[in-house]
Amino acid sequence: MNILSIDTSGDSSSISSKIGDDLLSFQISHQRKDRPDWENLLNHIDIFSNEDIKRFDLLVFGRGPGSYTAIRSSATFLKAISHTNKIPLMAVSNMESLAYKYFQNNKATDDISVLINSDIQDEFFYGKFNFNKKSKPYEELLTNKEAQYQALIASAEIIIGNGNDISNTEYLKSNAEDHLKLAEHMYDAKFEYKAIDANPVYLKPTNYKKAK
Repeated sequence: MNILSIDTSGDSSSISSKIGDDLLSFQISHQRKDRPDWENLLNHIDIFSNEDIKRFDLLVFGRGPGSYTAIRSSATFLKAISHTNKIPLMAVSNMESLAYKYFQNNKATDDISVLINSDIQDEFFYGKFNFNKKSKPYEELLTNKEAQYQALIASAEIIIGNGNDISNTEYLKSNAEDHLKLAEHMYDAKFEYKAIDANPVYLKPTNYKKAK
């Protein structure tokens, strides 16, 4: 399956493609809310025309959490491509793709907790995942760092992400290549990945709750 993946959730934008066994990836840094130059990103992985786009069987983007403005930009861009070329579109969790990267590299059997910094100093995003279990991942949520950090550190077997002061630097945040690999893992040929259902996640306004 040929896949094109984009991430614009933070202070960088990344793009990754897999055609057959050939994997190409590119990443560029910028201000957190800046919109990327789409043509520049695509050209860096040898996409120069709509004919090149038509080679893909699946489009993927990181739905967050992260900069909602930037994520919405990539969602809008890929939704247009999806509609025009009738290519399925999948939105994946940035925290889950980071956890999956750790799982792939370490064959972890324990729960993997992910802490990602919010743009507010005393808040972070939290999620817990286990790829050895068939049950759905725990809910992702926004929580108060000062109140919850020590409890999460004490109870977690594995903890990664840039919200963790002792995290391995290899697992601070996810990128487009991580999303692509998670999408390969998640893909179900029986499921219809509609563009209308692929949307950014915004945890702050209605889902604010404390971790238990």
